[in-house]
Amino acid sequence: MIVSGKIEAGGPRPAAWRIAVAFGIVYLGYGLNFLAIKAGVESLPAFLFAASHILGAGLILAVWTAARGGTVWMPVANLGRAAFAAFFLFVGGVGLVTQGEKLGVPSGVAAIIKASVPLWVALLEGLRPRGERPARLAVVGLLGGASGVALLVLPRLDGAGGGGQAVGTALLLLSALLFAIGSIFVRHHAPDADPVRGSMWMMLFGGGYLVLLGGALGEFGQVRAEDFGPRAVSAFLFLLFVHSLAAFTAMNWLLRHLPASIVTTKFFVSPAIAVVAGWLAMGEVVGVQTVASLGLILAGVAVVFFGQGQAKKKTGLADDAAEEV
Repeated sequence: MIVSGKIEAGGPRPAAWRIAVAFGIVYLGYGLNFLAIKAGVESLPAFLFAASHILGAGLILAVWTAARGGTVWMPVANLGRAAFAAFFLFVGGVGLVTQGEKLGVPSGVAAIIKASVPLWVALLEGLRPRGERPARLAVVGLLGGASGVALLVLPRLDGAGGGGQAVGTALLLLSALLFAIGSIFVRHHAPDADPVRGSMWMMLFGGGYLVLLGGALGEFGQVRAEDFGPRAVSAFLFLLFVHSLAAFTAMNWLLRHLPASIVTTKFFVSPAIAVVAGWLAMGEVVGVQTVASLGLILAGVAVVFFGQGQAKKKTGLADDAAEEV
């Protein structure tokens, strides 16, 4: 999901244990989701599997909103923005990741490629008319992160991991780009003033798109009752309740109490957790190249964040946040 808007930490600082629990949920929710996707697509078709937990989370948010006496419906203009953003965020950001892992890309590699999203956001913002130009230090971070991406993906695009992995790697690169486009759109054209309702509608639209895409690709004919084993069901439940709902809630709560610069440590911790989880649970190979790529990308993201933060302090700009949650 995406939460957009100006983030300001305020009010009394919560107890340290509550902050620690919230960060644990965020780190694990985003660090283990790639492993859960890998487990799910072992037996289930990619786009319908992605649609199931996205639609499920959207419906739960709709029921929760209505139960609290909130308004579920949005103006038509808001629905249009939600529908537009949902294609980039959920078809691109989730569906293509799921299909990439279905084609054989290891979950840790998928997480590392997805970690490049902030680099794409900084680059695209600089290219956008009247967009935020990257500071000189941020350009250094972009170059460093790009070298990490190239080190990881170029051998795979050449077919080092087989034809399926080459296509899957290309889909993951496209996924990071599309998700960055969607993030920028939501940052500047939020679907709704209520981030929960906006996220809910984007998930409903995104899940619907994925159902249509799965149907067009003949995935309904690939679903068999025997494919719903313990691993697939556990993966679905994790993605629905831990990744889409618990981590979503924890991220929003942290952003209300802490500066966005602290909460965005998710971008650094979660990919490392994904790599270790893939190695331990799936036996995925973690070689020197993988570790070096991860280090370069995360270092690049850190430099971009720092450079842009310093530039905002000099110009007195407010801190905008558009986080993947």
